[in-house]
Amino acid sequence: MTMNGAVMTLARWEARQIIKRQLYDQGVKLQSVESREISIAANRYVDEHPEVIALATERYRDFVKRGILKPERKPRKASQ
Repeated sequence: MTMNGAVMTLARWEARQIIKRQLYDQGVKLQSVESREISIAANRYVDEHPEVIALATERYRDFVKRGILKPERKPRKASQ
């Protein structure tokens, strides 16, 4: 399966949750951190931890199986 936008969205969401948890555990008030900074840290986390993408891929497949998300569409062939 090729990585699609839904998988990356799920991976980034999971990474954001991890970053927020880390900040909270350090005693940082999340209101004092800009959302942009959390997003940057989450994107870096996804780059450094490929297991997050694997987890997101499994979650995506589960969501498709349960009917929560639609399956990835096949690309159309170019008309000639």
